[in-house]
Amino acid sequence: MLPHPGQVHDQSVAGIVPFVRTPVVVTLTAVLGLLLAPQAFAPLPSGSSGFFGTGQVEAIPDYNWYPGYYVLNSVDAAASKQAILDDPLVKPFTGVQFRYHWAASERSPGDYSAGFATLDADLKKVAAKRKKILVMLMYKKFDGTSTVPADLRTGPGPWCNGPYCGELANGTGTSVALLWNPVVEARLKSWITAMARHLSTSPYIDHVAGIVFNETALGTTDTTTLASADYDPDVYLQALEDNMLAATTAAPRLITILYFEGGFVSIDGTSVRAGERIGDWMLGHPRTGAGTPDLTPKNPKGTNHPCANSKYQSSIVCAPAVQAPDYSTQVTDSFDESFNYATEPVPDGQHASFLTFSYAVGPGPNAFTFTDVSNNIPTHPIPNTARPWPVVREVRKLALTSPMRAGRVASLTVSVSPRARCTVEVNYGTVVSKAAGLGPKSGGKITWRWRVGRSTPPGRWPVVVRCGEAGTLKLRIRVLPR
Repeated sequence: MLPHPGQVHDQSVAGIVPFVRTPVVVTLTAVLGLLLAPQAFAPLPSGSSGFFGTGQVEAIPDYNWYPGYYVLNSVDAAASKQAILDDPLVKPFTGVQFRYHWAASERSPGDYSAGFATLDADLKKVAAKRKKILVMLMYKKFDGTSTVPADLRTGPGPWCNGPYCGELANGTGTSVALLWNPVVEARLKSWITAMARHLSTSPYIDHVAGIVFNETALGTTDTTTLASADYDPDVYLQALEDNMLAATTAAPRLITILYFEGGFVSIDGTSVRAGERIGDWMLGHPRTGAGTPDLTPKNPKGTNHPCANSKYQSSIVCAPAVQAPDYSTQVTDSFDESFNYATEPVPDGQHASFLTFSYAVGPGPNAFTFTDVSNNIPTHPIPNTARPWPVVREVRKLALTSPMRAGRVASLTVSVSPRARCTVEVNYGTVVSKAAGLGPKSGGKITWRWRVGRSTPPGRWPVVVRCGEAGTLKLRIRVLPR
């Protein structure tokens, strides 16, 4: 993110990678217990990572994949988000990217009901507009207010590092959670897990495009300040990976994107190699990817950013954002320049599949406007729509009422990967059933119910389910005499 007035953005350091349903109360003990379980976040076993030994990408279970254009909110009030959804200019967009702050979501330890309530209300509104949503989980703020729950803001306590309790606030209006403090990180991971699991069980899961984490920049590169907060770039990097894994584990149908943008400042002068390390980690952890909070064609990313490195492009998801200052002529000359830099492959671009634009536009002078973005979408489709991780293609029987007697209701349930539009055909000898309930359906889990005619002759009759590229399933249903 470009610095707002009075904010400091992480810059390069010599030799250092420069990137900066019903409200419920979940007990902290229960969530921490889950997080600490040996199987909860174990490394992927051999053979289940993203790649075979030959470098071929391994197929994984189906996941939501909604590449396209998204709109980022700058004001978190419900009315402001509704205004975005109602704006005719938003109609061409695939969806929205709304922010959810940790401090506002967890009002007391382990109580995420406020966060769930806000999330549920937004999901319902997004679904009503037939849009998708990128859920942005925020543990960083820029408005001078605290980013962590109230009980972590004061000490003494194990959530404090030196003069900083719960968060690093350097007086510039930026505050970021102390991810390198184990108590703070455990609490943050609990919230992330709870929010991701809530999304996973939501009736609106089909409208969720993924989870996005805020930028990694710390708001300062001053080593004296960071040392006083016991900052450790290696522990910080590990926490970021752990949080992404927590999200993808709790929400197995969702991708998770990290805005990789600074924050990996070396205290001892040894290069952190953060871009290479996080990129390699993402290669082994499907449904993870990177983004940049500020798309700046006139100041392109180097190969130390995963989305600008040919080793990682096409193998992870990339999702840059154009925030309010990024409409400016200081960073781009036109919409086309920003679009091309976002979507082209290396060495010219980031090969993005998701491209987010801020609803708010900076004061300018600007190279283009939000209206220009909306008007350009029909002629500038996102070209990188192929899934980075192919999914297992199968149609599998989950349940079939067989044998059964003529005149009764039959039921067939199948799982479909990837989600697809399916047809079913039931043949009784030379007669194809026209029973109500046997029409085409779409989804990842589909059930058909129909009545077997009273005059249907006994026998084992073929049932064929066709689901396009997902495959075809052939079964037989046994009909008994009445």
